[in-house]
Amino acid sequence: MNNRKIKLSAIFIEIAKWGLAVFLLWPLLTFQAQRMPLWRMVVGVMLLVLNMGKIFYDVFLDNFKQKKEQYALSDLLMLIFGVTIIAVIIGGVIVLVGLYVAQQASSGFAE
Repeated sequence: MNNRKIKLSAIFIEIAKWGLAVFLLWPLLTFQAQRMPLWRMVVGVMLLVLNMGKIFYDVFLDNFKQKKEQYALSDLLMLIFGVTIIAVIIGGVIVLVGLYVAQQASSGFAE
């Protein structure tokens, strides 16, 4: 029973971390923010990058470290695919942040 509580609390903490990142970046993702505070954007992006890094470590690197054997070609391709997906997601967030900053800068100059 105690082991089940530990697993449930770990799942709850993970959901809360992702929920906080989504909450902080939601106005950026929906393009509905007139003036989004810079601290909110920075904290949201930092949480997103940290969560992605943790997923990368848990899913790929930790599994490879535990095997300690010769890796098959499929494992290496899975690693490359995972790195690519994570890079695309982080790159997309960086593009959204850049678009938001450009929009805010142009509206600031127009006033």
